[in-house]
Amino acid sequence: MSETKAVVFDIDGTLSPEISWLALTRDLGASVDDHVRIYTDYKAGTIGYEESKNQLIGIWQATGNANKSFFQELFEGWPLDPAAPHIVEKALGRHAVCLITGSMDLYAQIVARKLGIDKWYANTTLTWNSDGELVDMDYELRQADRKLEQFSAFCAENELKPVECIVVGDGENDLGLFKLSGKGILVLGDEKAEEYRQYAWQVAPNLAALEHILEDSNLPG
Repeated sequence: MSETKAVVFDIDGTLSPEISWLALTRDLGASVDDHVRIYTDYKAGTIGYEESKNQLIGIWQATGNANKSFFQELFEGWPLDPAAPHIVEKALGRHAVCLITGSMDLYAQIVARKLGIDKWYANTTLTWNSDGELVDMDYELRQADRKLEQFSAFCAENELKPVECIVVGDGENDLGLFKLSGKGILVLGDEKAEEYRQYAWQVAPNLAALEHILEDSNLPG
């Protein structure tokens, strides 16, 4: 096995205990059930991209809280996994580190700053008007494909081979990265993650358990 030179972390369900999309809808004061319905309809092809996006932004705007300052306040206040700062610090001490998340750019930026990570990639770009109100977003339904593109970009920018990277994640959209790197670490954040065990190089019952895996991975294979 190739020597590890970088560690790539997912955020939702990995470094953070919650799914940021649903947590955002909840904390804005909108209906999570409506959010899930919109996403389900879009994924099933019942509604198109523009319609799904407009509906979701609409339920957020209806709360009166869909502005950048409110989003920032929420994102700053959301807790990370208690082990996240220590685990990331360990990784940064040995390797290049980046975040690749299916979440929003503003949230990824805040998490990266909290953890001292310079490089991050997000699935969704939020657009604000001059008053800081949310007016649009660029979202990719094929999160797994976008993550692969971002992982390839990270490797190219840092002159890395995918097999020189550990990928830490918990969900379906991380499996392509697991396969490409051959060093996927599955964090068992919930029962659903169990079904992805077969695709992982290592399985961690929680984020804190990564410490010994990252230490061992520093040795050339």
